[in-house]
Amino acid sequence: MSKQSTINQLIQQDNKITQLSSFTVLHGKKDRNHLQRRQQQRAIKNNMIKVALTYGRKDYSYGAVRFTLTDRTLSKTPYAKVADSLRGLRIVCQSTDNTPQIITAYWDTKTKQRAR
Repeated sequence: MSKQSTINQLIQQDNKITQLSSFTVLHGKKDRNHLQRRQQQRAIKNNMIKVALTYGRKDYSYGAVRFTLTDRTLSKTPYAKVADSLRGLRIVCQSTDNTPQIITAYWDTKTKQRAR
């Protein structure tokens, strides 16, 4: 079974992610489809974004909120067995009130290489 289908099955069984309301995409003035293009280029699916928003380590940078998936944050979750494919995923949001407004998503190379 592929890792993507395993992640999809785990998400369907996870109550925390089903409680998460849908996220919105923040469209820039110059680049209307930035997030969708970056997701396609970097092989990041919407389900992976939901996992990062739910279980990722939250920090602040330049007025934005970032969620990063590390081995430590995934260790006691159902996603521990697919941590290799989720490690280093970083989501940048403008706000995290009711529905997060996502600016971009990328793989943090330092976190991706640092396996614990």
